[in-house]
Amino acid sequence: MPLSALNWRYVGNANFVSGIANSHDAIYTLGTSVTYADGSTRTPGSGSAWTWNRQQVATVTEAVYGTPPINALSMSYILAGNTATTAYPFVSPDLAGLANCVVVGMNRASGAYTSWPNAQPFTSGFGGYWRATRPFSTVGYDNVAMWESQEGCIVQYSRNSDGLCSYAAFGALFDPLSSAAADAETDGRRYYMGGSGSTANTLTNFWNSWFGGVTDGGFLQHNISNQTAHCGTFTPGTTTMTVAYHAEAFQPGNALLTPSGNVVRLPFAVVNTSGNFLGQARQIFVVKDSVTRQTWLDGTTPIGYIVGSTSVGQGDCAVLLY
Repeated sequence: MPLSALNWRYVGNANFVSGIANSHDAIYTLGTSVTYADGSTRTPGSGSAWTWNRQQVATVTEAVYGTPPINALSMSYILAGNTATTAYPFVSPDLAGLANCVVVGMNRASGAYTSWPNAQPFTSGFGGYWRATRPFSTVGYDNVAMWESQEGCIVQYSRNSDGLCSYAAFGALFDPLSSAAADAETDGRRYYMGGSGSTANTLTNFWNSWFGGVTDGGFLQHNISNQTAHCGTFTPGTTTMTVAYHAEAFQPGNALLTPSGNVVRLPFAVVNTSGNFLGQARQIFVVKDSVTRQTWLDGTTPIGYIVGSTSVGQGDCAVLLY
């Protein structure tokens, strides 16, 4: 049986003075907001709204961590990093210790929060970190945006001057379409995380990359080299990561429309290193080229929200259905 449909919402975006601590604070501000970008009410812990907390060291924020409203396995997700070369637990093929770089991690059966560099930031059940952004000393990100649903969240970092973007995504983002023990957790889901890595920003043609020819700079895509873009899922019942690749390549361009000019949305899926099916994206679809952070409207009614590769000009995009 397919999982229930997700309802994605755009929380909004926030400018900040470039710096990794300020980026964490901007995410915390979005995550604790009581309104969405469209002005409608947002209640953390209810509907599609996540609940966020932060860790501060001597008043400087070093991590923000969130939980989704639907959370049978007590999952927690964390974005962390500081200006020092701090040792932290990581997931292969990444290596630890890069200053000014945001890392993303996820945790199952979460207990009390301790501290982000610990081997177990949530007491037990941690899988480790992958890098989500380039160092702030290399790319001066000064804006973050957030989209959320009942079981998934996407955070995007950008530099306003030229539109360069990086992302972190996490949650039950893909439906395994199976409840078999090897295919899904006991709640019928698989839990994912992904990030852009520290060597490249999100590519403007990220849909071109697939299982048969992966390049760096992917979106919800895995590269085998350390520090690059990664995406993966907990192997059911464990904290071991199974990496996830796009099952096929797309070249949507601006022509991905019906003959009458209507916007088309294409489903996509992910596979493991053997090419076995892992899951179908949950209300996340391939669409024509566009600019990130746009709303797709039918008249005044939102259909979905655009997550793209650039905030300046056009590039590959996904739509998150409302």
